[in-house]
Amino acid sequence: SGKATNDLTGCTRGASGTTAAAHSSGAVVTQVTTSGSSAWSGWGVAASSGGVGQQLRLWSQSNFGEDLVFAPRGGGMYYWDATTTVASRGILAADLPGADANTPTLVNFIYVSDTSRFVFAFGCVDYGGTELDPMLIRWSDQESLTVWYPAATNQAGSLRLSRGSQIVTALQSRQEILVFTDSSLYSLQYLGADPWWGSQILGDNISIIGENAAAIASGVTYWMGADKFYIYDGTVKTLKCDLRQFIYGDINLNQNEQVFAG
Repeated sequence: SGKATNDLTGCTRGASGTTAAAHSSGAVVTQVTTSGSSAWSGWGVAASSGGVGQQLRLWSQSNFGEDLVFAPRGGGMYYWDATTTVASRGILAADLPGADANTPTLVNFIYVSDTSRFVFAFGCVDYGGTELDPMLIRWSDQESLTVWYPAATNQAGSLRLSRGSQIVTALQSRQEILVFTDSSLYSLQYLGADPWWGSQILGDNISIIGENAAAIASGVTYWMGADKFYIYDGTVKTLKCDLRQFIYGDINLNQNEQVFAG
């Protein structure tokens, strides 16, 4: 509320659910306002120059029955229980009662398989690790959010894809989960026996422009690549597009993560 020489007075820390924290001498301190034209209200506020070139905060989400599993790209995996109503927040899956120590703490993309109900972490930390592996796939025990370490008594497991540098996204098709890396398309299928899930490459030397740039219609998958459109109907093919030159000749590829297909 005031300033005397280099001393600030009337400061409030830990307000509105934030964590009270000290700052070092000489650090830049910014006043956050809650009203008026300069309010830091989130959506719609002018972007800070410090955010240029950073990863857009993309969230993946998937229903687990009536509940929800969701995660920001490169962040923790959360679980929201529908019986608690919207007044309650989701909690980290690693903090759920009974969660084993190998519950992924960092993930790039999550998905719950439709009929078999396995929770998948695409691009995640390995068992006992702390670093995110962008090509690693891990899945929980069937019908479980808390059992992630493989054992003879469960169906948890993992595999690592080899084509590409990162897993971008995944989609549930009729009898398979389609997994897109930045250069290949894989099919992930339930085997019914250990190792439970297996991968098969469907297409190589392809691209996908962003996490939300693929969609399925009538069993056919369509997606936007970095320089053309694709289709998968049992075979990966280039999709004929009369507007291809118009689109790719006038697009800011630095904003690729905003592309959405529906």
